[in-house]
Order: sequence, then C-alpha cells, then structure tokens
Amino acid sequence: MSNTTAKVINLADRRAKKEDEARNAPIPGWIVWLHCPKCNTLEYSEVSMPDGRVHKKCGTLVEEEEIQIDVRAEYTISMRNSKRLDELFRETKIPGFMKPLAKKGIGMLENLQAAEKEYRKRLENIAGGTVSPYQDEWDEKSLDMDLKILDPLGLILTEARQPDLHFPEVES
Repeated sequence: MSNTTAKVINLADRRAKKEDEARNAPIPGWIVWLHCPKCNTLEYSEVSMPDGRVHKKCGTLVEEEEIQIDVRAEYTISMRNSKRLDELFRETKIPGFMKPLAKKGIGMLENLQAAEKEYRKRLENIAGGTVSPYQDEWDEKSLDMDLKILDPLGLILTEARQPDLHFPEVES
C-alpha cells in the first residue's frame, strides 16, 4: 500500500464557486455615441454599424464614438440610480397649495426614472438577455473611470453616460 493522500473534490462546491464567479464576472459590451454635426444633437445606441449611419431627421452622416463598457457595472449603477430616484419620490412630500409648482420637479424625476429603465433595457439588448447586477457590496469606485455625481440628486454617471467627454464641442 502506498502512503499517498487523495484530495477529495466536492463537485457541488466547485459548481457553486463557478456559478458565483460567472454571476460576478464583467460582461463586455459597447455603447455608441452619435453626434449629428448639422443638427448638433447627441444620442446613443447599443447597435454598432461598421459602415456608419445617417441621421434620421436630416440625412447627414453622423459622427460615432464607441465606448467599451462593463454591462454588469453599468446595469448595477443604473439600478442604484433608480433606487435613489425612488427614495427621492418618497421624500417629496408636497403640501396641496404647492402641487402646481412641484409638478415640474416630479416630472423631472419621472423622466430620469424612465431614462434609467430605457438604459437597462438597452444594456440587456447588448448582453443578449437579462443582466444580474453586481452584489450590494460592489463599489463603483473600483472602476478605473471618471464617475460624475449629479448634485443634488446623487445620481452616478459613468464615462459611457457622459457624452461631453467624447464630444466636448456639443452642449448636452
């Protein structure tokens, strides 16, 4: 008999570890910022078109800037932004006599929330299905990129959501 020790491999533990790693792995993707020099407008797309594209409104060939992103990070930050907007909705207690004045502020929050939902939908298109966010303890500051905090709302914008970094000549 030999005196070698065998290592016991627990397949369930190994599978759980691989699933956890996959759940927390970055998902690479691209966002394409589009600038129409004639209309001086900016918009983004999740669809890359190697042959270029024409602006629907005026027919001008648009300038494109592709930005590589971590889809899971963008999705996580968008979810956190939505959570922050929900908190702002709850904090907004408006007396009856001020409601007509406050409609603009509430409308702005609603528009921001709709933009976050649309962004997450596009991120899911990039990933080809549902995206699970990073864990709660994940820190967006661990990303090596410029993050912008929108004061006073506290929303976070990554480089991919700051068109002025890619087209500084355009007012966004």
